[in-house]
Amino acid sequence: MANYNYDESGITFKIFAFTILAVFVIPSTIIMSLKGDAKAKSKGEPTTLKLRTKKIESSSKWTSTKFRLLLVGWVLLSILGASLRNIEIKNEATWDPYEILGIDNGSDMTVIKRAYRKLSLKYHPDKVKDTNKEEAEKVFIEINRAHKTLTDDTARENYEKYGNPDGLLSRTMGIALPKFIVEAHASPFVMALYGLIIGFILPYYVGRWWYSSSRYTKDNILNPTMISFFKNIREPISQRNLIDLLCSAEEFNSGDIAFKSTHLVALKDLEDKVQAASQAFGLEYFERSDKFLSDSTWKAKVLMYAHFYRVDVDDDVLLEHQQYIIEKSIHLTHRGLIQISSAQGWAGCTTLLIYIMQMLVQGVHEHAAPLSQLPYLKYSDYLQLATKYNLYGVHQAKLLEPEKKKEIFSDFNGDVEEMVSAVNSYPQIQITHSVISVIGDSVITPFSIATLIIKIKVSNPTSKPKDFHPNAKLAISKLDSLDETNPGQIEEVYNIITKIKPTSEETPEAISPYLAAKKTSNWWFILSNPLNSRNVIPPMLISDLVTEKIFTVQFQAPQSPGTYDFLINVLSDSYVGCDQYRHIKMVVVDPSTLPPEPEIDDDISEPEESSLAAQLAEARGKAPGKGSRDDFDSSDED
Repeated sequence: MANYNYDESGITFKIFAFTILAVFVIPSTIIMSLKGDAKAKSKGEPTTLKLRTKKIESSSKWTSTKFRLLLVGWVLLSILGASLRNIEIKNEATWDPYEILGIDNGSDMTVIKRAYRKLSLKYHPDKVKDTNKEEAEKVFIEINRAHKTLTDDTARENYEKYGNPDGLLSRTMGIALPKFIVEAHASPFVMALYGLIIGFILPYYVGRWWYSSSRYTKDNILNPTMISFFKNIREPISQRNLIDLLCSAEEFNSGDIAFKSTHLVALKDLEDKVQAASQAFGLEYFERSDKFLSDSTWKAKVLMYAHFYRVDVDDDVLLEHQQYIIEKSIHLTHRGLIQISSAQGWAGCTTLLIYIMQMLVQGVHEHAAPLSQLPYLKYSDYLQLATKYNLYGVHQAKLLEPEKKKEIFSDFNGDVEEMVSAVNSYPQIQITHSVISVIGDSVITPFSIATLIIKIKVSNPTSKPKDFHPNAKLAISKLDSLDETNPGQIEEVYNIITKIKPTSEETPEAISPYLAAKKTSNWWFILSNPLNSRNVIPPMLISDLVTEKIFTVQFQAPQSPGTYDFLINVLSDSYVGCDQYRHIKMVVVDPSTLPPEPEIDDDISEPEESSLAAQLAEARGKAPGKGSRDDFDSSDED
């Protein structure tokens, strides 16, 4: 039978509490630290000029709460650890008759008796002095007990089974809980706490986690948003309708971002300014969406167009909401709308969505000149650049002499050095090579698998020189000297490209002064058929284009012979006016017009008389070179 004793001194309860607290605090600290490092690594602080820096931190409150809870946990852990540091825990000594007699376990009876006699002579009370007599009596009693245990069969069996020569005794077990917890006057409070934790807090947080995780897609977009996108996106569609669809996202109709009546006056005033700006630019009149009628959609649209037209938002709360809406819209466009459009194969819709991403990143409207991306440059300043300096594009400005750039930009109210640096940092993309072929064949036939080999080069002063894979260097060298009429050379280049390992290179940060968040400069590769505005392959996001990139794509050739025109688009997801287009023709040949392939002689020639095969045939009783079917049949007859 076991007796249960509750902790009277609090020592074991402190150990229990310390252990449970450590199980929660230490892993939570590690997880929070890793998440913080990953977030800092993925987002980080912008290193480029930002004219808009104030934005909402949607998770700051919860992050602060978690940090405070962890801090309290570490304080409690330190207090418990300090209180346990000097505690001495006494363990009950295990009674061992072999140890008392000073012999090995399992010793035979002769050894046991010899050890007993030897110790009896030493510790017998009659053999010791009076000063040590009391201590000797205690030792002698233990010696007698050990001897009896090992020499008596019953006592020895009990010791081997239960660790005690007297048999099974009652066992005392301690519970690491203070005694007052189980006392009658405390039971209502304990049961209330138990019910609160098990019946309310735990189900609440589990349900909250499940509800939150089930509401989002794997790309962290609300399911109602993706459903709305899927139902309402189509081809063809206008850019303005795509923006209306983007503003209807459920993310802008929930939480602090949702419309509140307290912001009605400020939003009405901002809407008037946006309408005046659209008329001043000669653009389509700004108005509410006639399809998405919620106030939150209207609010998101007003703030988004204020970003496009660079209308100042005076209300601090709305300014924070605007920055959140712009940053979230970039994510929704990339991970939501473009994914749906790509799956449908809509080239025109996908291109418009990438243009919207450019507008969101740079804070420009759909008809703005590329020079409008420059920091400190207003829309009205572009007319002065065009009329006074005949300056129309970013790449034209890059070709100017440094002193000329400073002279031109000094006419505007801004940091001249920053403006010159921004002009020099805008990338210039080039499609240097594009070859279509069927690997191993000199012509392309219907339904064959065609391969497009393409090389892209970007000139960007902010890019660090890329450490190319050896196969990439070799492929670029071979492609530069490629004879496009030689199928052997094309196959050689293709085989080298397939051996290139993917790299972890990251593109430089985009120059986006009107976007508060950090944005890397990526590129979209689209191969489409301009006749039906359909993608030939799904659009590819290129996120490692630093200086040069060579890659291949494969697709099935058309079913009918003829000459087909395909359009290669390399579009920036961050910059306006940096896109590159190239038309490429593919000639599909009717297989019936091709010359017949040479026949391959697969007959096995008869062996010569002097060959080893002829000698073996002769040894089997056959004339060399004269074997016939009858020779094999005759061997079956008796």
